[in-house]
Amino acid sequence: MSIEQSKGENTTVFYLLRHGECEGGKILRGHTDVAISPTGLFQMKTAFEQLTENHNVEFNHIFSSPLRRCSEFGLSLYLKSGVPLKLDSALKEINFGEWDGETLESLYQTNAQMIEMYWKNPWAMTPPDGESMLDFESRIDTLWQSVLTDYAGQTLLFITHAGVIRHLMSRALGVSGAAGFYTQLSLAYASVVKISVFSSAQGQFTKLHWGHD
Repeated sequence: MSIEQSKGENTTVFYLLRHGECEGGKILRGHTDVAISPTGLFQMKTAFEQLTENHNVEFNHIFSSPLRRCSEFGLSLYLKSGVPLKLDSALKEINFGEWDGETLESLYQTNAQMIEMYWKNPWAMTPPDGESMLDFESRIDTLWQSVLTDYAGQTLLFITHAGVIRHLMSRALGVSGAAGFYTQLSLAYASVVKISVFSSAQGQFTKLHWGHD
């Protein structure tokens, strides 16, 4: 690193790990606090080992959603490795309100039209007593900027949910409020997404990585 780079240029690297398969079947989990299944735990362990052993990634800090399907794995990593762990509610999945914890089958039986409208454009409709997309995105963005300031130049692991990761992917691609865009981003259980942010006096440059470059 040159003298000029050391005066404020840095790259912060984020690895976003989605939780594995959960107990409870096909429900809208949102804030519903369900446990990870044995299969889901295996999925997360495998994904993490591929990063740390096959690609030699070392983390400075771990941030996790406090919901069990994320936090229990985060805690196991902390106990095993000693890497500092912070549970942050900003990494929770969106709150689906009255729909939270309901099966998709039952929701389609009673709220088919509203559900379809929500999938097509969640910015235009909020579930009853639920969290709006703007509020959801705002809390994630606030955390993102705070972490970039406080942990600049470090390599960080976020253990979180599909909705959170899709928003951060969209943000990295410069896409906002695009109807249907979230549903076009396929994200399997225990998927890992890498985002790097280069910061300098001129601003920030964000890159979404495909594979393990």
